[in-house]
Amino acid sequence: MAGREWCQSARISGALGISRNQRAGLVLMFIALVAVFFAAVFVGERLAGSISFGKAVGLLVWSIVPIALAYHFSHYLTALLVNGQNAIVAISDPFDRGWNLFGTAHMNVGAGVIMGSDAAWIIWNFQAAAIIGGHILAVLVAHGLAFRLHPARSRAALSQFPLTVFMVGYTVFGLWLLSTPTAV
Repeated sequence: MAGREWCQSARISGALGISRNQRAGLVLMFIALVAVFFAAVFVGERLAGSISFGKAVGLLVWSIVPIALAYHFSHYLTALLVNGQNAIVAISDPFDRGWNLFGTAHMNVGAGVIMGSDAAWIIWNFQAAAIIGGHILAVLVAHGLAFRLHPARSRAALSQFPLTVFMVGYTVFGLWLLSTPTAV
């Protein structure tokens, strides 16, 4: 496809091949998650009798990192299973000079590893385990960070109640999203 036709196609389908409504939904969902996170931290700090909202948000935002890593792993797991095989082939001949440094240059790459109901079931379980594990780790990180903000155990635990409810809801939402069909 020549440059001019590609530009025409990109204008019609959108820069990312998704509609304006889909892009708006992504942005609005991000804004909603940030707003709910801020609200959970705000309510938690009020329950604990603290007024250090900015400090709390700045510290507790690190508890979202395990969730982000879990979703990243889950989202790209199928790509890793196929493209990881390509990487194993490429590592034997990184400069395309006909080398076979590790004996893998002529290895067959198969997408069949992700096809079929058995593979789908196994992949879904790995994805679900990653999401659940990421959320559990996030709650543990948030609780650990809460003790930096509130040396008194009772205040630290109280400050975390709204954030824990948020993370449990986020976990349920993530698992629901993972289980929905995505074919359009």
